[in-house]
Amino acid sequence: MPRLLCFVAFVSLLGACSSERRTTTTPVSPTPACTYALSSTALNVAGTGGTASFTVTAGSGCAWTVSSSSSFVSITSSTSQSGNGTVNVTISENTGDARSATITVAGQSVSVSQAAGDQLYGNWSGTITKGNGCPATLPSSVQWTGTIRRTGGASSELVITILSVGIVNQVIPLIVNGNSLQFFVPIDTLYTFNATLAGDRRSLSGTFSGGSCSGTWTGARQ
Repeated sequence: MPRLLCFVAFVSLLGACSSERRTTTTPVSPTPACTYALSSTALNVAGTGGTASFTVTAGSGCAWTVSSSSSFVSITSSTSQSGNGTVNVTISENTGDARSATITVAGQSVSVSQAAGDQLYGNWSGTITKGNGCPATLPSSVQWTGTIRRTGGASSELVITILSVGIVNQVIPLIVNGNSLQFFVPIDTLYTFNATLAGDRRSLSGTFSGGSCSGTWTGARQ
């Protein structure tokens, strides 16, 4: 009997050891680090402004954000995305010298370079001087201020203020043909203003007429 008990114990011990040897642990693979690739790292934009886009390639579940260093570059797509995505931007018209900005995406930089804009577009001021045949009620000389801006398409307009004759922020279609411009504004009658821009498009001089009244006017870019 003792020998039988010893044999049973020995067999049980072998079984336990065999079970322990069959138990294995599957190694856990480390989570791969997120990587990001941009389809473009530089955007070159005309002075008139416009839109642009580029893509971000990232692993599934890899989150990223986008931001702009300057107000003239607006992010129009979502500023927080995950995985593959597209960044859409709008660049406003440049009314000054060439300028630059940086878009930061997933810790990477995209440079934005915009050419100088047409100096015609922006804020102006000047003097209107009446000549022969003008009503005595009109001042001999008045100051004007205004903003020349683009409208939809290829059209332009002038938002003009002539306080002395009661005109405040009046929006007027502006005809631009090369360095020549023309617009019409009602005061005591309908006046036609014509002018020629200087070579740098930052100053102008011209004439006006309406009814029997005529005169001259000047302007300078601010």
